[in-house]
Amino acid sequence: MRKEKKEPMISTTEQSKVTNFLGVAYSVLLPRERSECVEILLERFPKGLAFPVHQHKECEQTYLVLEGEGEVSIAGEVRRVVKGGVVYIPRFTDHCVRNVGESELVYVVVETYPDGYLPNEPTWDAHIAALNKHYGIGTEA
Repeated sequence: MRKEKKEPMISTTEQSKVTNFLGVAYSVLLPRERSECVEILLERFPKGLAFPVHQHKECEQTYLVLEGEGEVSIAGEVRRVVKGGVVYIPRFTDHCVRNVGESELVYVVVETYPDGYLPNEPTWDAHIAALNKHYGIGTEA
């Protein structure tokens, strides 16, 4: 099966779509629909926010910390990260992030999809819809 040809892209952080999810502001720098196997996000964690432990079966992640101070737990090991820190998270690995600093924690996330995107999540919006369903957001009990 031949894949659709992707076009080059040049953009800015100001032009990116911003989605708020579980307290984190996600700026979509390179949406998955523009690439064959990578998505790039800028994540902004408010002071004191902790994201729940989770894992990804479909992608590996690399973080580059730009501002702030956080703790990253990977497979039960907790490490402190600051500006310039780089974090790699393989697929199927429990992980979470917590902002432990006095200001916003900001980092770039590069998500690589070795086997391609999940068929039911070909776009960022479809991914967020799946996460909302997974976490029970926007559904009545």
